[in-house]
Amino acid sequence: MTYSQRSTHAAASSDITYLVYQIGQTEEHLKEAEENIEVKKQQLEQHRASALQDREVYEEVEIQLMDEIAQQQTVIETIRKRLAELDEELALLGD
Repeated sequence: MTYSQRSTHAAASSDITYLVYQIGQTEEHLKEAEENIEVKKQQLEQHRASALQDREVYEEVEIQLMDEIAQQQTVIETIRKRLAELDEELALLGD
């Protein structure tokens, strides 16, 4: 059954409700990932501002924080793609 056919079906409202729920959950995950990346950026800035650390330790921590930021950016991109897919599914159900 296509989305268009399902939208006229009585169960379509539950499909829409579920998609709206999924969109809300995905938006929450996006918010958490964005907050996480901000925390990591702040940690990186604080770390860079600290001149009291051993240079080798400094470089290791900086590399680790930069890797964590890159990982979070990948998570954010994946979440945004999923959110776009869910929005598209919702639009199709609305047709």
